[in-house]
Amino acid sequence: MQASKSLEKFHSLPNIRSGMSEGDLRKFYSLSLSQFRKHAEFGDYNYKPTPFNLRWIYGYKPKAGVINLNDKDRTEVFYAAGNCGVVYDWSKDQMRILQGHRHVVTHLATDAQGKWLVTGDSGPEDVIIIWDSNDYFPQRTIFNPHGTSKLARIALSTDAKFLLSLGYHDQAMLYWWIWSFGLDVPHAMLEVEIPRGGVIDMSFNPNNSQQFLLLTKYDIWIGVSQKVFVIERGLLKETDDYELKIRMPARKTTSDVGKLTCFTFTKSQVIVGSSRGAVLLYGYAIGHQEKVDMDYEGLRFIKILKVESKKINVIKNIDGVIVTGNDVGEIRFYDEQMMLLYWVHGFQVDSVRGISFDLIKRSYKIIDPKCKKECPCFEKVNPGVDPETGLRRQKLMKKAIPSDATTANKPFLVRDFVLCTNNEGVAFVDFTSETLLTILDNKIMHALTMTVHPEKPFFCVGFTGGSLELHNYLQHTLFARLDLRDNFKVITPPNDDSIKGDYEVTFPILSVTCLKYSPSGLHLACGLDTGELLFLDPVTIDILTRTPFRDTGHAVKEISYSPDSLTMAFSDTGRTVCVYKYDCMNLEWHFIGKHRAHYKDITTLFFLPQKNDNGEYKLVSLGADRMMVEYDIAESSEEYLEILSLDRFDQSAVPLAGIPWPTPTEIDPESFRTDIPMILVANDEHKYKIVNYATTMTLSTVLGPRFEHPVCKMQLITKTGEDEEKYLLFATKNVIGLQKMPLDGNPWKHIGLLGHPVQVTGMCYREDSGTLFTIGAKDTCVYQWAANYRAVELTTKQGGEDLDPYYCLIENGRPGWLFHEIRDLFYYIQILCQGTFSPAMRRVKDYIPIDSLPDLMRALAYFPSEYEVENLLIEAKYKVYQRAPSMEIDFEEFVKLYLNHRPAFPNTYKKIRNAFRYFATPNQENEFVIYQEDFVKMLSQNGERFSRELSWYLLSILYGQSFDDRAAMNDEEFSFLPEEITLSELLTNIIGVEDIENILEFSTKDSIPSQVTASSDTEDA
Repeated sequence: MQASKSLEKFHSLPNIRSGMSEGDLRKFYSLSLSQFRKHAEFGDYNYKPTPFNLRWIYGYKPKAGVINLNDKDRTEVFYAAGNCGVVYDWSKDQMRILQGHRHVVTHLATDAQGKWLVTGDSGPEDVIIIWDSNDYFPQRTIFNPHGTSKLARIALSTDAKFLLSLGYHDQAMLYWWIWSFGLDVPHAMLEVEIPRGGVIDMSFNPNNSQQFLLLTKYDIWIGVSQKVFVIERGLLKETDDYELKIRMPARKTTSDVGKLTCFTFTKSQVIVGSSRGAVLLYGYAIGHQEKVDMDYEGLRFIKILKVESKKINVIKNIDGVIVTGNDVGEIRFYDEQMMLLYWVHGFQVDSVRGISFDLIKRSYKIIDPKCKKECPCFEKVNPGVDPETGLRRQKLMKKAIPSDATTANKPFLVRDFVLCTNNEGVAFVDFTSETLLTILDNKIMHALTMTVHPEKPFFCVGFTGGSLELHNYLQHTLFARLDLRDNFKVITPPNDDSIKGDYEVTFPILSVTCLKYSPSGLHLACGLDTGELLFLDPVTIDILTRTPFRDTGHAVKEISYSPDSLTMAFSDTGRTVCVYKYDCMNLEWHFIGKHRAHYKDITTLFFLPQKNDNGEYKLVSLGADRMMVEYDIAESSEEYLEILSLDRFDQSAVPLAGIPWPTPTEIDPESFRTDIPMILVANDEHKYKIVNYATTMTLSTVLGPRFEHPVCKMQLITKTGEDEEKYLLFATKNVIGLQKMPLDGNPWKHIGLLGHPVQVTGMCYREDSGTLFTIGAKDTCVYQWAANYRAVELTTKQGGEDLDPYYCLIENGRPGWLFHEIRDLFYYIQILCQGTFSPAMRRVKDYIPIDSLPDLMRALAYFPSEYEVENLLIEAKYKVYQRAPSMEIDFEEFVKLYLNHRPAFPNTYKKIRNAFRYFATPNQENEFVIYQEDFVKMLSQNGERFSRELSWYLLSILYGQSFDDRAAMNDEEFSFLPEEITLSELLTNIIGVEDIENILEFSTKDSIPSQVTASSDTEDA
């Protein structure tokens, strides 16, 4: 019973079916997640807190290839999408997403039966994961297989015993693993004299798992793994060690071959395809010898055959038939002597990039009725069961079967296969009927922007090639596709003296950089990298704008609508804001005006829910210049956008995102103000700031999520249902997450996970279904997530109450020296306020005067500027909404205030050095220094200025001048300062760093105690 209690803290036992013994219970906790769900009563049970579950991925990574897993029980394909592996059943429209990689998955492999799936990524901390296709649970993970080198290739033997990985150090390095042994080091390794990036393809011999082959642009390398033998006491003894051997068979060089592109094994040969339509045969004799097994030492170049006129991209051997796919979409079939047997007639694709056949042979029985049609006697024929595959045979009419190109005109049948094209997606080919069923209809273009319809189940994606796609996210289907290049193409008629008389068609080079649905869902704006603006039909994405708006020459960056959907504004990469109004009478948009008010990039642009006195909604833009600009749309005319106000609202932090911020509905209007116009700003210092945009006063400063990068996208969302609650949806550079309201700096109230391995470039949310859509940089895929609000609630409860969740932000927690220092100084301030030498009885209180906060902050090594002190005091007194100011603050509020206002991370040596070099100049020894007089002028003329008298007083104390020394000196004399102030002088004597050599740069990657992260490798994903 004690063991059961120890397990109870990890899972909720009432969700588990009763009647399980202690042994079964222990076994239960070691099961995979899919098996775990079978024992749970509630289907939505989540054992790991994650804010979002990945439900679907639209698109795939073509370079990783597509593997066919189709057999008697399934119709599945295996491919890579972003940092995930995907197993997609196209007949059932079900997707299994394999999550566990930090970087983009670039390598896939599987055994001959499709039982073991291998995924590998390529990055600074790459991993190889072997998955069991029965439950899609990772059975083996190899971390950093090649150390600091990136993973370049992987291959799995057909019997799944051996794994081969390739990485580049100075040259190509092969690692050979018996992965089921579970060792962290390879069983054998070998360095091959191949330069970096030289290996094009790599594979095991399907007939002999001990052999493997590497393909470069001009040669092949045949390798073998074998046990190491040693001579011990005159006897040859086998050891448990393995070694790799590899050799390059010499071949005849000729210009008819070009570069090698692909290869395949037969029983006794290696057939290699080339870029000029030729194939190279490697074997043991001139001619085909069926009974000869491939020998590592004896393999040699035989001959070159010119079989096609175009580049061969794919060559496969299936059931004794050689299959090729070339650059113009032709698929041909040869025998092992490379005699043409058949070619596909039923369809044509742009280019064949991959072919993957079914895992099992075709079981069939050919029937040739006299009536030559499927008559009743045809239906009565029992084809029986194939003894080899155990499957019921397929009945085929002889008349409908393809026949080969021989004189015998024999029936020709091969397995069905999955076909990968260049830019026409992935399709399943039924060979008997030569029909093409599209599985993945995706273009090879990077997604740049996306938007989701506020009511209908559609989202629209814009790509680099000028294409748009409209998807139905409930049915997971492509609803419409629009190629803008076709609409903007230029047709030039032939000249009068032209002989051919051909028309010249020119397609423009453009990309869709911004898309946005209006809040009403009646408008869809499309911005291009050329600065042009289009309006599309929100349901069919047909172009509604007869002539594109060309009011800027820079790429459209962000589009925003007013709450009534009648005003639209966008910002471009040229720092310009353009505004448009909708004419309800003529049902068309009109340009109002534009203005370039920022001198640095515009980071966010949005409308406020409040209107100006003239009846127009307020429009605000924030820029990297730390300026907040409000535009006066009603007073704008003649294509000039008027500015209502322009203010700098922050001293040093750069705003990265901003949204309108509502007043909480639960506050008492008598004690709190409910009419404050507010916005929420996320800046590059990992802080949230609530700003009164009417006065540009900072009302509250809150510590944000302390991930590697600060929050750069956010949206206030509402959980629909019985208990409506608000959450903050946020995204950093590559992390997406949820944060529970209200914002108070509690690190346990937010939780995030990796949203994209490179960068999250777009994010849209549907509140009614709790669905999040994201796109990433340099990626063709769109990710569909389901929000899991319970994860945020769970982590919030785990954090505790009062100050318990904040202790992780303090060095060494509650028992540490810093918390004791905070507590002691809090009570010492009370002594100072009561009078240091007062004879009266001391009274220890739970609060201190708010006016003493600046001194207390400085005593705790946080040195706020005068601007920050003002914000600090205003927040402490009014607490954002309070009408009457408070005069005192208790200990708990002070600790939270201190943790929220101090820097999220300590200043690094690099940051101090860069700031020093900004003011310094190199001396004769080429060392950066600040001269004495320049240093004094810098203090008195830059930023929050010090007078020379105050600078003299403070610097004299820092340099250890006694009271008598200062009394004897003139307050204009800075003789105690060196003539040249170096960086080490600044750090040691002015800033007060005791040991410069031991300064460790603080890295957000290494130590972020408050960060709450989670993966999304849940079963629902």
